[in-house]
Amino acid sequence: MWPTDSKNIRVTRQRVFLFSFLLLAVLGFFLTMILLRKPAEYYELKGFALGTYVRIVVSSKRMNPKIIAEAILDDMQRITYKFSTTDPRSVLKMLNERPDEWVDVDEETFALLKAAYAFAELTEGAFDPTIGSLLELWGFQGNYENLRVPSKEEISKTLERVGYTNVHFDEKRMRVMLKNGVKLDLGGIAKGYALERAKKIALSFDPQATGFVEAGGDIVVVGPKFGKYPWVIGVKNPRGEGIVGYIYLKSGAVATSGDYERYFEVDGVRYHHILDPKSGYPAQGVWSITVISEDAVTADVLATAGFVEAGRDWKKVVLDFPRMGGHVMLILSSGEVKKSDTFELFEKQ
Repeated sequence: MWPTDSKNIRVTRQRVFLFSFLLLAVLGFFLTMILLRKPAEYYELKGFALGTYVRIVVSSKRMNPKIIAEAILDDMQRITYKFSTTDPRSVLKMLNERPDEWVDVDEETFALLKAAYAFAELTEGAFDPTIGSLLELWGFQGNYENLRVPSKEEISKTLERVGYTNVHFDEKRMRVMLKNGVKLDLGGIAKGYALERAKKIALSFDPQATGFVEAGGDIVVVGPKFGKYPWVIGVKNPRGEGIVGYIYLKSGAVATSGDYERYFEVDGVRYHHILDPKSGYPAQGVWSITVISEDAVTADVLATAGFVEAGRDWKKVVLDFPRMGGHVMLILSSGEVKKSDTFELFEKQ
């Protein structure tokens, strides 16, 4: 039998008890911190860009989210004047004023115009970036002081200067030429481009950033709410107050086009800014279209193209647009709601 020392045994037991107590206290502290930890706080910045009100909601654990939000708004305002049809700093204005001439452009402009051309081909001209002359004729450019209903003769003549195939590209020298008097207007893609850049800017500051950016009802998701929950987005009632439905997004983007956004009335007839490039008149048969897509550029373009095309054949839009990456909800002028099967997937949490 080994000799024992009762005093040492008591000291050892005390140390074990003390160590266990401290361990439990530390574990309890960290457990309390986890349970009481505040969710991510969101910084909100409101501003004006792209001819509409902008709302930026962002959270970051890496840096002050105010810096991220301000960088996003600065970039959206830069895009506003760069691709305006009236601002003297606009590259678009410069192109429109130099017809039948090769014009050198920067990489960003070249890429965006190429994307607009590709979408025009994809949608068979339902989206057309060369409707600038038509929008000008109706008064839907600038400050909207000259809104009017043009004559059939004016519209017919102006349609001769519409057509995306009149935009020519020189890949090697990165330059663009506009033929046959066409004028560019990127109103159907610039907002989506600005929103997509907003997302990339936020994630460049912090890959784990979350939040969303909204411009005139179009939204791009930066990241899930509090890192795991979907953002709840209401679909506006195009004829009255309130919401007609909700969608839930953890990623991607949503865009809505409607005849209630920019319009004027003459003798009880509503004339809106979404013009059909084939007829020269405001597209008919639809009150609004909402498109969900993985990226904001696709959502923006397909919302415009879908509004135009749905007036001719809404079934084609509902069936074909999901293949282009757009999940569609239409509200026809009859008040009927038509959806692609894929859209319904986003109506569930």
